Amino acid sequence: MLKYIPYILLFALATMIIYGWGLWRSMRQNQDLSNLLSAKGISKVKKALKKNGPLTQKELEPFVTGLTARQPFSREQIAVTDAGQFLGSILPYMVRQKMITEVKKENKAAYQLNR
Repeated sequence: MLKYIPYILLFALATMIIYGWGLWRSMRQNQDLSNLLSAKGISKVKKALKKNGPLTQKELEPFVTGLTARQPFSREQIAVTDAGQFLGSILPYMVRQKMITEVKKENKAAYQLNR
């Protein structure tokens, strides 16, 4: 009987670790989904700017409209519903990170990739 106690304790410890990991993952899920969506949006903007040259925020909207992100093995997903607001949050970040620069194009702010 005493030889089974360590196995029971190891099983309880493994269960506790798995439960804690699942709880931590579910608490961070919204932030992780938001980060995934932002990364996908940044990638789409970079590709669009590389292919088309300088574009305004309005011209970039079709490239990110309908963009979705989800984690593997999860049904939860996040999508872009307002492309203007989404671009309004990632374009300043991209400028601060020196991925793109803001230039004037016909008295409007346009964005182009940094060389």
